[in-house]
Amino acid sequence: MTVSSRYIYALSFAIAAAGFLLPFWPLCIVGTLIAALSGRYFFAILVGLLLDLGSGMPTGWLQYLFVPFTILATLASLMRLFGGAYLLDKTPPDTL
Repeated sequence: MTVSSRYIYALSFAIAAAGFLLPFWPLCIVGTLIAALSGRYFFAILVGLLLDLGSGMPTGWLQYLFVPFTILATLASLMRLFGGAYLLDKTPPDTL
């Protein structure tokens, strides 16, 4: 595990935990997105599951989504995976 990975794990978990402890759910979303968009897919889904277990059933129009943070982590991971494969080309184009 590299030093940058440790910082990403600690930062994303700390932001998500702060959003959970303070009743401010956008911080939970930011923490989950940091983990997912940095390429730590399993960790992002795990943090999403922990947040869903801790917060219980959502209210309002989100009541039909039983696991909104896990769904967010999964969608963000898929966006990163497909975006990295198709949109972010690693090789520069050949110029004439």
